[in-house]
Amino acid sequence: MPAFDPDNPPDRLRVLVALGPSTYFLKDGAPHGIELAMLSAYERFLNTGRKKGQPLIRLQYIPVDASELLPALMAGRGELAAGLLPVSSGMTSLVQYSMPYRYDRYCVVGPRSVSAATFAELGERRISVPSASYQQRWLNEQGQIREAEGQPPLQIEALPAGAAIEPLLVGMGQEEAPLTVALQTQLELWSKAAPAAKSLFCGEANVALGWAMAKDNSGLKESVNRFLAAQGTGLLARAITQTRVYLKPDGRARTATELTSSDKLGLFAPAFQLVAEATNMDWLLLAAIAQKESKFTPYIRTNGGPTGLMQVNPATARAMGIKDPHDNEQNIMAAGRYLAYLRKQLRSQGVSEADSLYFMIGAYNAGEGRMQQLRRQAAAQGLDPNRWVGHVEKVAQNSVGGRMVDYVASVNRIYLAYKAAEASKARRGASAASAASAEK
Repeated sequence: MPAFDPDNPPDRLRVLVALGPSTYFLKDGAPHGIELAMLSAYERFLNTGRKKGQPLIRLQYIPVDASELLPALMAGRGELAAGLLPVSSGMTSLVQYSMPYRYDRYCVVGPRSVSAATFAELGERRISVPSASYQQRWLNEQGQIREAEGQPPLQIEALPAGAAIEPLLVGMGQEEAPLTVALQTQLELWSKAAPAAKSLFCGEANVALGWAMAKDNSGLKESVNRFLAAQGTGLLARAITQTRVYLKPDGRARTATELTSSDKLGLFAPAFQLVAEATNMDWLLLAAIAQKESKFTPYIRTNGGPTGLMQVNPATARAMGIKDPHDNEQNIMAAGRYLAYLRKQLRSQGVSEADSLYFMIGAYNAGEGRMQQLRRQAAAQGLDPNRWVGHVEKVAQNSVGGRMVDYVASVNRIYLAYKAAEASKARRGASAASAASAEK
């Protein structure tokens, strides 16, 4: 993708965002998080002053594990990386950072029963942090300083890669809970959901937090810095306030690495998976559409309008061979068959797999006939009728307004979040299985 031009920004900006219970997570099937809240504000900033008829600039979120943020950025998988990223002087030869949105500090955190103001006062208590994390790097630096002074080494327990700090915070009420290291931002966000966690002491040095970009993308850095300068310190404070309401008081946040049965997505997962197998669809796409259409609440309408979990039109359901569109499983089956039908039509017309996804979602929202009309309009205007981004998308924006375009972007964001969550869950499962096998 070409470098970002602040005066003529692209319609799409790919953002790599760290999966995590603070940064980007799922609650009742929808994505939330402090980074998402801040990035959403940046998206609004980019669209301020856009003229009527101009397509809106969209951020396309690509959730990845925190350890993958900078490697994925350098590999060109996104233009912007966000995830409570410390500005690292050692990485400035490879990436560039925005101005800091906060100067933070690393703090050693423990149960309220623990009283310690220095590492020396911790004695033999272990400190648990994810391996290869910034927290572990900070602890290693503190340990090296202590060794140089002739002090005993720190008792550091490296958790598996991909583990999160937040579950440790909410577990501080348990006896013999391990200590950990968290940013003050995380402690502020989790202050109500993890009331037993207490900051024992913090490092002296400030930790600048910012967003990262490719070295040659100075235009994007200029745009991001103008946004951050205009927002000031209130940006993160607002993001914390917006996100805190999605953290349960008992600390069981719906993290993006755990799609549990207590989550609405988990409740309907078996039905989605059954239909997906029967129609050769991705069950996570079905789930993403259900989240957008009904937030997993099966609104039943008997007046002939869209109904059920997937908000399927009864006429469409009948055309797909479904007798009772109000039944949950039949409702999902109608949607699955309709999407499979749309995919087959699009692929036979030469549309790529990637673009078929956009067109399927758009046709699901506005109807197959409307989508075909928009594609014909795109061809008449010299645009590619088989491409969505920058082509049929522009026609849709000018012809039917932002409703369809917003719908496609929203479902795609949710779908990507679900896919990333499942991939991360699978990696964690494989890591746990490997560890268990090694113990045997």
